[in-house]
Amino acid sequence: MMRKFLLTVLISMLAGGAGAAEIKVFCPGAVRSVVAELAQAFQQSSGHSVKLEYGTAGAVAKRVAAGDIGDVAITTASSLARLAEEGRIIADSRRDLGKVGVAVAVRSGATLPDISTPDAFKRAMLGAKSVMYADPALGGQSGIHAARVFEKLGIAEAMKPKTMLRPGAPQGLVEVANGDIEIGIGQMSEIVAAKGVRVAGPLPGELQNTLTFSAGIVGSTKAAGIAREFIGLLVSPGAREKFKAAGFDLPE
Repeated sequence: MMRKFLLTVLISMLAGGAGAAEIKVFCPGAVRSVVAELAQAFQQSSGHSVKLEYGTAGAVAKRVAAGDIGDVAITTASSLARLAEEGRIIADSRRDLGKVGVAVAVRSGATLPDISTPDAFKRAMLGAKSVMYADPALGGQSGIHAARVFEKLGIAEAMKPKTMLRPGAPQGLVEVANGDIEIGIGQMSEIVAAKGVRVAGPLPGELQNTLTFSAGIVGSTKAAGIAREFIGLLVSPGAREKFKAAGFDLPE
């Protein structure tokens, strides 16, 4: 009798897990903190597992364009739109998560530099001992913009000896928190999520670059239904509040 009972329980357990699946999500640093938290919630509520693979927004777009196997891609809205045109992203699955700008970080407790105007920002950068941003060559959007700003301000050459390029701003912000680098530049959301640093402020309006990040289903997915459920969670009312708290402006 007991053997029959245990067999019934085992069959029930196997049947309950039969529908569980794993989805792979390509995720850039700008949304990492929020998406990681939401992925945990999705796993607990759905029984499916979520494998997050991190990289810059540019690296995510390149992976999808190259045909890398995945289920959900999060990158800039412009990149996702281009990938949809190429058939790499399911067009009607695209959803905007929010807009975020570029900001400056210093170690917690450090004096905040004045970056309120372009001239003040220029002085702060020239006066810093070291400045970090994501390596533009690896597709870091905040790094690409920081390099363009230095060119625009005419300080690119002067900044080269003290510019510390990192694979992504989150890695470099650890060094800012440790005091090994004086100033970090990254997406506002990356700085808000980092421990041991504080926001000195956003880049002044004339130098700012605000990007919209979006999620979409990878065209080659074998789990489109689950991927769509996950994206639905990313744009749910609760998720919107988390993105807002992380420094994002929410889509209408």
